[in-house]
Amino acid sequence: MKIKLILTFIISFVAAGLCQAHALWIETSSEGQLNKKHIVKVYYGEYAEQLIDSIDNWYSDVKDFEIFLTSPKGNKIKLDKQTNSDHFVSEFVPTEDGIYTISVIHGAKEAYETMRFEFSSIAFVKVGKQEGMTGEHPFHLKSLNDNEKLGSEINLAVYDNSIPQKETEVIIMGPEGWTKTLHSDALGKVSFKPLIPGKYIIEASKTDEKTENWNNQKIDKIWRGTTIAIQVK
Repeated sequence: MKIKLILTFIISFVAAGLCQAHALWIETSSEGQLNKKHIVKVYYGEYAEQLIDSIDNWYSDVKDFEIFLTSPKGNKIKLDKQTNSDHFVSEFVPTEDGIYTISVIHGAKEAYETMRFEFSSIAFVKVGKQEGMTGEHPFHLKSLNDNEKLGSEINLAVYDNSIPQKETEVIIMGPEGWTKTLHSDALGKVSFKPLIPGKYIIEASKTDEKTENWNNQKIDKIWRGTTIAIQVK
C-alpha cells in the first residue's frame, strides 16, 4: 500500500511538473487608447527555455481556448481570434475610460491519471486616467505596480476572486532564461527586482483536491496554472 501511494505521488508530481514547465500567456500593452484598436496575442510554450510552441504542438485541446473581454462597466464579450504559426491574435477597440480585463481560462480535455490541468491568463488594460473596476476573477495574478522599471521592486499578488492566496508557488521567468521561484505571503503578495530589461512571464500554480467526472475520466485533482506577462523597461 505504501509503495502504491509513493508511486501515485511521484506520477502526480511529474505530471504537474510537465505542465508547470509549459504555460499559456497573454501578451498585450497594459495601456490602451480610446477608440483605437488594441492588439492581444496568446502564446503557449516554455518561456524559461525561451521556447514558444507552434500551435500544432499545443497540449491536448488548449488551442481551442476562448478569450473574453470585460469592460470597465462589467460587460463581458467573447473576442474572435486569428491563427498564426505559433500564437493567436485578437483585438478590441476601447470605447470608454477605465480598466479592461482580458481573460483566457481553459481546462485541457486530456487528463493524466487522476489529475486534470487548467491553464489561464489574465491581463489588465488601462484606458485614460479613470481607474474603473476590475471585478472578481478566478485564480489569477495581478501586478501592483503602475510601471515596471529595471532595478525597481515589482510587486504582484495572487488572488482567487477577491481572496488572497497565501503560500502559493510563483515562478518568475525572465529574458535569457533567468528564473526565480517565490511563495506568496499571508496577503498573497510576492516581489522581486528585475536586473534585465525585457519581457517577464510570471506563473502561479496550485493543486486543488476535487473529485469529478471530466470527459469520461474520473479525476480527483485539478492543477491550476495562471500567468501574467509584464514588460520591464
